[in-house]
Amino acid sequence: MPLQGLDAKRLVIVAGKGGVGKTTTSSAIALELARKGRKTLLVTVDPAKRLEDSLGVPVGTEATPIQPRLWAMMLDPSAVIAAHFKERMPEAGVTDHPLFKTVSSHLPGLNELMAIGKLNDLRRANKYDAIVVDTAPTGHALSFLSAPAAIREVLADKSLVSWAIKGYSVYQKLAGAARKLQGVFAKDKKEAPPDIDFERIFEDMDAEAERIQEFLRDREHSALLLVTIPEKLPVEETCDLDEAVRDLGMTVHAVVINKVQPPFGGDATRLDALAAHAAASRAFAAKAAAATGDDPAFVEALVAAAEFGRIRRGMNLEWIAELEKRLPAVERVEMPLFREDVQGLKRLGAFRAALFEA
Repeated sequence: MPLQGLDAKRLVIVAGKGGVGKTTTSSAIALELARKGRKTLLVTVDPAKRLEDSLGVPVGTEATPIQPRLWAMMLDPSAVIAAHFKERMPEAGVTDHPLFKTVSSHLPGLNELMAIGKLNDLRRANKYDAIVVDTAPTGHALSFLSAPAAIREVLADKSLVSWAIKGYSVYQKLAGAARKLQGVFAKDKKEAPPDIDFERIFEDMDAEAERIQEFLRDREHSALLLVTIPEKLPVEETCDLDEAVRDLGMTVHAVVINKVQPPFGGDATRLDALAAHAAASRAFAAKAAAATGDDPAFVEALVAAAEFGRIRRGMNLEWIAELEKRLPAVERVEMPLFREDVQGLKRLGAFRAALFEA
């Protein structure tokens, strides 16, 4: 069954274990949306440069044109934080302030939150019809998705961090009054560094986290896809990630199962019989070699390769069945194992066709 239901989404997040084809899948989705006339931005928050390999073109921290209606960029969360406060409070040096450094070090997922916030800003600006996000591998992806909830919990009214911020705000006011009084009598009046309203800063951060949380849970405009391969560890991680995001109030739109071994396409029973009996395999190889003029060893190698592929497919199908058993309500899309790495727009186009037109 082809992948469906993404045409009206504003945000598509693609997550999964490393090495399962997550970046390839993200790129193919972005290609499809652009192909259907939607202005699409493909964003990676993975520091590895896999997106460049997938597209076959350089991708920087600014939106890079890839083809008509498609742009791509790498998002550096730490740079986003610096740019965010520099734009809003250019004179204050917020990110260099000791209190900000202390509090932010205790805010799990601050980098991820600001990255999502940047995506939310791009969405609200309506420059793009759709944004496709290629996340880092599973653990980082979960941090990315859980960042709004985690930060809201830390910044709750009764938390120690919240009380520290409020306490520092009181201190700033008292220190400011003391400086003014001291300035009346001082001969050399030195300009004090600007006070920073950290209470407002973190209140705004909490409000932004709430808005992002609501947007991620909005099934009408947002979609989360998980990518896996039909093997033990990736399938188990996929099921764990599905459970984790459901706890966050999100729903998985679909699971893309990459690298599925193609079917044998011949008489599997006959192949099994040959593989199970060495004498029968040798006899078949000798007969086929005599008919074709090939070396019997070459024919035996072909039989062994076919049997290997058939066994691998059987193992794949067992893990696909396990995934179906554990995630019965989630749509599954099976993608074949390609003969070559899917790199560059031409091969990516073939992958896109298999994903959406199968």
